[in-house]
Amino acid sequence: MEGLKSFHDRLKNLQSQGKKLIEARLALNALFVEEEIRLKREDEVSILMMVRCAIVEQLQRLKHIETSASHGHSQANLALFPVGLVVTAMVSKSNRPSAIMDYLLRGPSDRHRPFGTVMVCVGPKGLPDDAKAVSISQLARDSNRLEPEIVNRLQEDGYLLFSEEVFSSLIDKLIADVRQGKLRLPVSREKLAEIAGLNKPKSRIKIVPVE
Repeated sequence: MEGLKSFHDRLKNLQSQGKKLIEARLALNALFVEEEIRLKREDEVSILMMVRCAIVEQLQRLKHIETSASHGHSQANLALFPVGLVVTAMVSKSNRPSAIMDYLLRGPSDRHRPFGTVMVCVGPKGLPDDAKAVSISQLARDSNRLEPEIVNRLQEDGYLLFSEEVFSSLIDKLIADVRQGKLRLPVSREKLAEIAGLNKPKSRIKIVPVE
């Protein structure tokens, strides 16, 4: 009888130890899952940081190009200035200006071209796969349009446009949301617009005629 009681006690002890082992395994599994989630979030944070770095590099490159283009345009205008004086004298005598003469005799504002406006453009695929830096000024020069027209057209086509400062702040917000588990990559264009507060009624950029 004593042996049976001893066996029963050992059995209860083994069951208790087994229960503790199961609880420990479940706790470890929970820790592993939690750590896996944390690592995935940090991977996504790293991706967002890399996107920001890539965009900043693109913006800096475009700014350098715009500075060079603006400088070259200014030098070209200076070179044309004395030619314009000669043409003026020719026109005053002949009264028959050609097309090139007409261009050279225009005011400085007629020959003005926009320079220096660069922005971050996010397309239909959202982040991180569909973001790049664009030169609004270059697009305006190439199409002979005003910069506000270019911006309005891109927005009408579904693109989101951000200045460098706003885009950086947006990335900070996304990083915080990812770390808190509120957000996962990829982030759709619609979700980005919501986070950035762009879902409000859109107001078109007013186009001011150049005098």
